[in-house]
Amino acid sequence: MPDLSPEEVRAQLLALGLAPLDDDDLAEVAHRINAINEAVLALEHPDADTIEPLPVFWLTEEQP
Repeated sequence: MPDLSPEEVRAQLLALGLAPLDDDDLAEVAHRINAINEAVLALEHPDADTIEPLPVFWLTEEQP
């Protein structure tokens, strides 16, 4: 996946109702998003699609 440009990040932030404080803030946010995307793409788990997901609420008192 190619890195997102600051303008692409700005468009995504605006779609979420968020806005960077200034251009330096936007550059930092874009850098962090691209670093997270790179780290996620490097994750490998060959059996990830065969593992049943665990419930988020595992304590009885947290269940509805």
